[in-house]
Order: sequence, then C-alpha cells, then structure tokens
Amino acid sequence: MNIKKSPFLACVLLACALCSCSGRKETQKGPAKKIENADSLLRIAVMPTLDCLPIYVAHERGWFDEERIPLRPVRYTAQMDCDTALLRGRVEGAATDLVRAHRLQLDGLALRYATATNLSWQLYSHRAARIKTISQLADKMVGMTRHSATHLLAQNMVDSAKPKSEVFNIQINDVNIRQKMLLGNEIDAAFLPEPQASAARRAGHSLLMDTREKDLRLGVIVFRNDGAHRRKVSRALPLFLKVYNRACDSINLRGFASYADVLAKYYRLSPSELSHLSIPRYMRTSAPREQDLRCARNFQSH
Repeated sequence: MNIKKSPFLACVLLACALCSCSGRKETQKGPAKKIENADSLLRIAVMPTLDCLPIYVAHERGWFDEERIPLRPVRYTAQMDCDTALLRGRVEGAATDLVRAHRLQLDGLALRYATATNLSWQLYSHRAARIKTISQLADKMVGMTRHSATHLLAQNMVDSAKPKSEVFNIQINDVNIRQKMLLGNEIDAAFLPEPQASAARRAGHSLLMDTREKDLRLGVIVFRNDGAHRRKVSRALPLFLKVYNRACDSINLRGFASYADVLAKYYRLSPSELSHLSIPRYMRTSAPREQDLRCARNFQSH
C-alpha cells in the first residue's frame, strides 16, 4: 500500500514511531484501581537501584493505599533525570544522594530530607584491564556521574591513591548503560550500585572499592519543601515514613525471595540472578548524619 495515498495509515505509523521513541521514564500506576486526586498525589522519582526497593515493595503490596497515601513511583534510569523532574515539579520527591541534593539546594530548590538510605557503590574494573588497585587506574576511563556521590568518590580515590597520571572520569548518567559499557569492555572501570554491581561480580570483574566498607552514608530520600508542595508533603510524610519502615522491616525479615515478583518487575532480575545479589540490611528511617551532610557540602566539583 502506498503510504502517501493513505493519510490514516501514515498517522498510525507516526504515532507508533513517537511511542517507540519515548524517554526512559516509566510511570507506574501500581495495583490500585482508583482515581487519584492531583491535589494529594505524591509522586516520587526512583531508580532501578536496591535503595528504592522498600518503595517498590510498599507500592506493589498496596501498603501506601492502606494508609490512604496516593503515591506514585516515577521511574528513571539516570539520576540527572530525577533531578530535572524534581526541579520542574513533575515529582514531589526523589531517591538520590546527598551530593546531588546539596547541589539542588545551591540551585535554589528548597528540600526536606525525609530519611537516609542504604545506597552504596562499588568500583569495578574490567577483568581484561588486569587492574587490581586504584593506583593502576592511571590513564584509564572510569564511568561515573558528575555532581554526584560517585564524583565525590572518584575524586577522593585519586587524592588518596595518587595514580602516576590522570584518571579520566567519564560521565555516564544512565546506570544501566554504565553497567553495559563496563561488561562490554568499553570503559576500564565504573562505579555501580546494586544490583548493577552484582552483574559485574558475576562476570568476574575486579572489585577495587566498596563504600559499604567505608563510614559513608550518602543515600537519601528528599521532598520539595516549597509552595504548594510543602503542604502536600507535610501532610503525607509521617505516613510515608511509617509505610517505608514497614517495607524495610518486611524485607529484612522475609528476605529477597519473598519479593521475587517485585525484583523481576522493577529490576528485571531472574531467580538465578537473585541468588547472587549482595543483600543489604535496610535501615529504618533516620535523618542523614551530620558527618555525611558535611562531606557532601565540602565537596567541590569542577
């Protein structure tokens, strides 16, 4: 059929093309079948990282609905996209790190720190590079994200290990692409959170750094604290934290196997991959520590 002679078919093909080119964001409406009130809807930007698992679990099990919190996780694969959504008011909250949160505040965004999280990072080098120590990263490419906790870690490692020549920090914002580039030997090393770090471990790549072995807690959940957002967040936050604690307690008690369906849906992990996960113990809600806040404030990115 000649497309030029069929305007209807041309329109259909154009619509399909536009849908296929949509961005990385995926909005999850969850299991609840109800009309959400825009005035009370609480949207939170989340990532395919294990620090967000309590939010996914609570959402999928309907625990936010039980407390009458109309919450919608909005999924991204790059923290920069989470920041943009927060700045433009597309979401009220985000799972992020203290370095990024501090930068948003410097940009004039009023934020409320809801709770610290167990977000961590591991630095892996590709096994073909035969890199065993951080000092061997001289003249090598390291995948990270600028103006983030991984930027701080990259700078600190260079300051402490003092490689003989420059380490090239390569900005790769999408955490899944960063993982694929390391596994495909397109970069020499990369900072990865879980579960992306588990994929590097299963593939036999070399672990150079694990922030869980350092006294650093840079993960955080933040909410906007300005204008109409302030009232909405203030009303919902106590119940949000209650449900978040319930999810953390449940994951700690029952283990990942009880939430295999959630991990498959949001992280695309198979049962065999689940067995290789490095399982964190989820902290109940707590304010970020002053030493971690100071670390983020003192970091000067260039």
